[in-house]
Amino acid sequence: MAFAVGIDLGTTNTVAGVVRDGVAGTIPDPDGQRLIPSVVSFHPSGSVLVGRPALDRRLIDSPNTIYSVKRLIGRAWDSPEVQQARGKLPFELRAGPQGGTLVAARGETYSLPEISAFVLRQAKAVAEAALGESVERAVITVPANFNDLQRAATKTAGRLAGLEVLRILNEPTAAALAYGPQGTGDERIAVYDLGGGTFDVTVLDLAGNVFEVLATSGDTALGGDDIDVIVAERMADDLLKKHRFDARAQPMVFGRLRILAEAVKRELSTRNEYTLVVDDLVPGDRGSAVVWSFRMTRPELEWASLALIERTFKVCQQALDAGGVQPGELDRIVLVGGATGMPMVARKVEQFFGRAPIVRINPDEVVALGAAIQAALLDRARQKTAQPMAHPRIAMESVVEPLPEEEPPSSREVPSLPVIGAALAPATAAPVPPAVPVAPTKTVRLEPPTAAQAPVARTEFLPGRQARELVFDVPGSKAAPPFDVEIAGPPPQPTAHVALPGPPPPPVRPRLPTMPYPFAANASGPPRPAPLLIDVTPLSLGVETVGGFCDMLIQANTPVPCDRTRQFATATDGQTTVQVRVAQGESQRFSENTFLGELELSGIPPAARGESPIAVTFEIDADGILNVRARDAATGRETAARIQLVGGQSDPRELEAMRARQQAHPIAGVEPPVR
Repeated sequence: MAFAVGIDLGTTNTVAGVVRDGVAGTIPDPDGQRLIPSVVSFHPSGSVLVGRPALDRRLIDSPNTIYSVKRLIGRAWDSPEVQQARGKLPFELRAGPQGGTLVAARGETYSLPEISAFVLRQAKAVAEAALGESVERAVITVPANFNDLQRAATKTAGRLAGLEVLRILNEPTAAALAYGPQGTGDERIAVYDLGGGTFDVTVLDLAGNVFEVLATSGDTALGGDDIDVIVAERMADDLLKKHRFDARAQPMVFGRLRILAEAVKRELSTRNEYTLVVDDLVPGDRGSAVVWSFRMTRPELEWASLALIERTFKVCQQALDAGGVQPGELDRIVLVGGATGMPMVARKVEQFFGRAPIVRINPDEVVALGAAIQAALLDRARQKTAQPMAHPRIAMESVVEPLPEEEPPSSREVPSLPVIGAALAPATAAPVPPAVPVAPTKTVRLEPPTAAQAPVARTEFLPGRQARELVFDVPGSKAAPPFDVEIAGPPPQPTAHVALPGPPPPPVRPRLPTMPYPFAANASGPPRPAPLLIDVTPLSLGVETVGGFCDMLIQANTPVPCDRTRQFATATDGQTTVQVRVAQGESQRFSENTFLGELELSGIPPAARGESPIAVTFEIDADGILNVRARDAATGRETAARIQLVGGQSDPRELEAMRARQQAHPIAGVEPPVR
């Protein structure tokens, strides 16, 4: 029997889950560990270490130990994210073919999907060892705000790992599947997912066995890693002050500070202060090491990370606005991701939404559990099994505490989907829209609290936890010590410019019928019907038109799978070839969005400008991956392709080369050497 599993491929850790005998649970390794560090180390012996053995080598072999690549997967070499990472990571990044990004280790280069494939191979091997059967199929999760390039690259990683990828699933949606609806009434929930490298928020309607995503938004460059960097920067300042040693000038040393910073952050989630002592970091006189100690308190960590946490709520507001939902209309707020373990996060979430968040399933495991549920459902559908499947229960080891009884939420009225607007055909030049005036801003310096504003200790009960935590409040201050905040001033005076049309109204969706769906994280009782999932595309997709503008064919938060067709026309007299350039993003300027690629339609009969109609069709599959078709209406000639990804691995020869490299590098401890 071959199993289908769910895999949460995380920035910091990877978790595999499976459904057996109607129970969804995460899969432990032989040591009982359920979290696999997403770290790959290339050993001098030629083997590859993945997980905890690789994590240990970050300290002794950082140039050949690769981590945090999830933020970079699917990113072009010249993207700001890759260029910023080059100066912060101790291993080498290089430019690859088709504008992609490569990692260099032990004299060889690897694409980023290859690095993720090593982690997925480890998860596959752990699952096979625990289940005693082969694992051939998987649902792999990604941040909701991943673009088409990142989703396609993740799917490539799964294939390189020897897995048939049943679906690429958004992480917050997976978490919602694991929690399920509570009670028999309709619900509206928000999933707040702050992981190691990314942040997402998703608003869903839960009606019976139907899970409908209303809106999603995220930031793929915001997570616990950023808090680690802030702490590491403070460590570097402390080293420079105490020992005149500049850790920033040595990437390997600063990389080690990032590892130590993560440990400090974790300790301060459960205690009020922590002192770290290191005796082998700073060289001293005559080769002896200098003992360095670093002390940090929880209030200091919260001051330092406040600006980052506040950024998450701007994303939350975007998702609420897109879904046409007010915070008070939400019935539940679910916390997901390891970084939500910081006590300050739960407090800030409650302040923003006006409701205490829920942590009833382990935040590190809940995404993998939801992915496992989806994998079981898709696998059953794939096998065309007529027998209906009940929604699995959650294994007790993943449950934090039992669910209390809650009053079922009331039903609400929700409007219908918007109609896609008219095409901006190149044949009729549209007027160039002027820039939208921006309200002026002023910068205010927020200073740290004075001695008279000493922190006052109090205890606070954290939702989802059985213990009270010690919290420090600073009287008269709600800001972190000194950082600059931009405050919008009064709007500018009206000008003679023609204003751009405002944003489209929120998607209008009919209310789905309610079905009985009793659920509790640790519940037994009558079986629940299997869920029907309706997800959305997180970003708009469009084509370039005359003047460098971007005409959006598919708007953000459109339910998927979907397809849209729009008519365009040739831009010049006698034009026989059309290039369809595709981008993803929200800007009206094509160059300000993420360029995905292009396809070419040739053989168009020569005609005057604007007289050759070209139909362009976008199709998004259930994985959120885009397919594009262009058709000449006059001749019926058509070209279709899954977009030639910029920085992707669509060349069959390159894919074969990557598979060969995977086979040549067995994972130490879990795979036999290839002979």
